[in-house]
Amino acid sequence: MYTKLQYVFPLEDRYKCPICNNVLDAPRQTSCGHRFCDRCLQQAFRKGTAHCPIDQEVLSADEVFRDRCAEKEILQLVVYCPNKEVGCKEQLPRKELESHLQECAYTRVECVHKDQGCDVLSPRHQLAEHLEKECNFRQVSCKYCSETIPLALVQDHLMQCPKATASCPNGCGLTDVTREQVDQHLLEDCPLVEVECSYSGSGCTFKGQRSQLEEHHALSMAEHLSMLTASLARLELSYSESRRELQEVSNQRDLLQSTVRQQATEITSLQQKVDKQDNKIGALQKMVANQTDKLIKFEGDLTSAAKKTDVEEQKRDLAAVKETMKTTENRLTKLETRGSGGGGLFSGAAGEVETQLAAQDRQLGIHDVRLAEMDIRFQILETASFDGTLLWKIKDYTRRKHDAVTGRTLSLYSQPFYTSRNGYKMCARVYLNGDGMGKGTHMSLFFVIMRGDYDALLPWPFRQKVTLMLLDQDQGRRHLSDTFRPDPTSSSFKRPTSDMNIASGCPLFVSQSVAESKTYLNEDTIFIKVIVDCSDLVSP
Repeated sequence: MYTKLQYVFPLEDRYKCPICNNVLDAPRQTSCGHRFCDRCLQQAFRKGTAHCPIDQEVLSADEVFRDRCAEKEILQLVVYCPNKEVGCKEQLPRKELESHLQECAYTRVECVHKDQGCDVLSPRHQLAEHLEKECNFRQVSCKYCSETIPLALVQDHLMQCPKATASCPNGCGLTDVTREQVDQHLLEDCPLVEVECSYSGSGCTFKGQRSQLEEHHALSMAEHLSMLTASLARLELSYSESRRELQEVSNQRDLLQSTVRQQATEITSLQQKVDKQDNKIGALQKMVANQTDKLIKFEGDLTSAAKKTDVEEQKRDLAAVKETMKTTENRLTKLETRGSGGGGLFSGAAGEVETQLAAQDRQLGIHDVRLAEMDIRFQILETASFDGTLLWKIKDYTRRKHDAVTGRTLSLYSQPFYTSRNGYKMCARVYLNGDGMGKGTHMSLFFVIMRGDYDALLPWPFRQKVTLMLLDQDQGRRHLSDTFRPDPTSSSFKRPTSDMNIASGCPLFVSQSVAESKTYLNEDTIFIKVIVDCSDLVSP
């Protein structure tokens, strides 16, 4: 926009771009000390190696910076208003040009009726005259109804104006009345309007001008009377049929009322019996609930005590085996020392000891495995949730994601969690590099039904609402979640016949770029939460 301005004083060379020879636009200074338009420099760099046109020095895009001093100086240059050719004589600094143009009387502006169709551009000081005398869309009043309408639509309005002068279109002689009076005239008075006979409802097919209707009535009186008689007979027959049907409906109503009263009496009696049964059932439910709580507590205490006893016994056995092994090793050392000078004197004893030692090693290994299994079971029990909520912490995200990308470990399973102590057994499954449609682009998160100890007592298929969440570790308010209701026909939610059903969930749960942002990935750790709605579940 600046290259078309006229400057009051001759433009100095230091304000001109050496490439386009116009006034500098967004001036940039290079390492050689010369100034160029930003646009000109960018075009030169896109063509390849750029050289300064003044000293031929090679220019580098990394050594170009914005010349704010030149920008300020250029904005202080005095220019003529662009509307000089049409009469504006204003001279002002270029930085004030934009605000001046917003008020300049010679700036061409759009008509205020542009949205109605006027596309005229006129100088600002002539806009009022245009709106008053020239605009085809200026508002005028209809001479008949005084409604305000655009000038260009006056003729269309007059064709429909209800107050405009009109005459009867049938040529009956009615003139110099309003269009709405003509409409009323055609509806009620015009003798040339074609009408039907007043007895058309009884079967008369006559159609003619309103002026012929009285003559038709006089000539067809007997025929009309016959039509009325026949119509009345049909009405009487229809009335008799209606009365008969009404009597039948009345009889049926009386019968139904009697039946309803009898059933109401029976329902009242049954309701009293049901209330008594409800009271008994309520008392029994309280007793069962108390006994169930006691039984669950007792089973928990018994299980905990039994498992602790097993662990303590395993530890004692392991200590005894280690002590036996140590004693055996000492004996073997003594035998080897005593037999080193006697050739094969103690070779038989040494072989026997080695056999015992190997047996002890095997026994020790068995006890180590059993102890490890017990430790794992205790860890699972300690982290298990029994309220339908899983909070899963996944550490070493980068390594686990790399294992998923390379195919070493495609997915991870969470620890089991339950809807109650004897409820559904469940877990979560995550594909850090995505699965199916989300592979390579998204994190896929699934919900899995596992085979539990109390499945025989639970209702199937599984129907509880499930919410999958990736937790916000930054501000705690932008958790990502997806909620679904299980499909009762899906095999994923039927009673498990193997260790676990097929997983069901969200292949496109969250894009990897979002999941790996600092909001959800912190210290190489993410948190996944699964919530199962247990509000309507009843423990077996």
